[in-house]
Amino acid sequence: MQNRSSRWWWVRGRSAFTLIEAVVSLLIASGMLVAALNTVGAARATDHKVAERTRGLLLAQALMAEILQQEYTDPDYGLGSFGVGADEATGTRSLFEDVDDYHGWQASPPQRKDGTPIAWAQGYQEVVTVAWVNPADLSQTSGSETGVKRIEVTINRNNRMVASLVAYRTQVWVDPVTARGSMP
Repeated sequence: MQNRSSRWWWVRGRSAFTLIEAVVSLLIASGMLVAALNTVGAARATDHKVAERTRGLLLAQALMAEILQQEYTDPDYGLGSFGVGADEATGTRSLFEDVDDYHGWQASPPQRKDGTPIAWAQGYQEVVTVAWVNPADLSQTSGSETGVKRIEVTINRNNRMVASLVAYRTQVWVDPVTARGSMP
């Protein structure tokens, strides 16, 4: 005959967990912990990407503002000239005096106009392209003077684009009557 204590699993009023219940509880708690850690990790990765893109956009905006403050054409060479003149090829932007001097500009890390690196921008790279474009179709580049230049500033981080800005600069319209003087 079996003793009552050997049939403990049949007793209704037991107060302890079985091994299976403990393992199932542990699996559920582990699954919830893994899900919570994955959520936190994804949120941190998103925060990092947003911060990286925000810094890239700030760099692009600052450089674009600097470029747009420049003359449309080189004051020394006039219309039709394009690119950095011999007197401007110093390795810094300090002598750039017109929009197309910035064509082909690259700096890593980005730097101020005087050539001083921007300390917080380590790992970023700035790239500028300038091209004449067709005034009737701004997506079409031209090999000669059109009166409109397309400026694109791109900021990369670890060989991945994080920000890009495009602007157009036009030649200043000059009233022919004012340019010639008074009417004859």
